[in-house]
Amino acid sequence: MSEQTGLRILFELEMQYRVDQPAITSPEGKVGEYIGSGDGTVTGKIDGLLRWDLYEAIDDDVCLTNLAGEIEVADGSIIRFDARGHGKVTRANQPHLWTMVYGVKFSTDSQIHDWLNTTLGVWVGQFDMQTYKHKYRVYARSEL
Repeated sequence: MSEQTGLRILFELEMQYRVDQPAITSPEGKVGEYIGSGDGTVTGKIDGLLRWDLYEAIDDDVCLTNLAGEIEVADGSIIRFDARGHGKVTRANQPHLWTMVYGVKFSTDSQIHDWLNTTLGVWVGQFDMQTYKHKYRVYARSEL
């Protein structure tokens, strides 16, 4: 993706829905209704653990989605994220697999990671409705 678009990978995310995990974000200003929460791992330019909430609204055959939460980086810093985008089943023979594409913004008080405060990313991947697992890559402009 990087040579043709000017984007390079920032990190990869593996996320799992957790039935009893409480929400960590406010529904105010979010797209759609609160669906649930989960956790996961972040590896790449940033390594850490994440907690997230999912909000959704169905529009025809496309799911409008909003993932919001925070990443706890290995150094103890907290990075908040707000990803908004769309999901769609793109293969009729695999209706449990959703292709997901988001734009994402970040915010942090950490001086180490404050470059993220001016970074907009592209968050792409897949959600599996059978396992409730998400796998994504987050990209940003290559000058970062």
